[in-house]
Amino acid sequence: MNHQISPSTTDCPASQSCPPWCVVPHGTQDGEEDWLHLGAPLQLADGVTARLCMSRDPETGETDGPFVLIAEREHSLEEAAALGADLTAMAGVGAVPAC
Repeated sequence: MNHQISPSTTDCPASQSCPPWCVVPHGTQDGEEDWLHLGAPLQLADGVTARLCMSRDPETGETDGPFVLIAEREHSLEEAAALGADLTAMAGVGAVPAC
């Protein structure tokens, strides 16, 4: 299974400074909802997706994230990378022929 996540350009106000992975159009919602930057969803299993997420206050520039949302749980980038490494290791162990 090969998954690619490609950034797309969105209508992000200059004050937002969208990260390159954000796929959300901005300027359509008021307040904090418009500060949210989301990456394209990656389907991990039926009904379970992962996506990058970050918020940036346009007035102060203060950010929260980025982090990886898996289902409804926030993971730091380091936690998500470790999970990916663990899944890769698990797949490698499973690929070893049985005795």
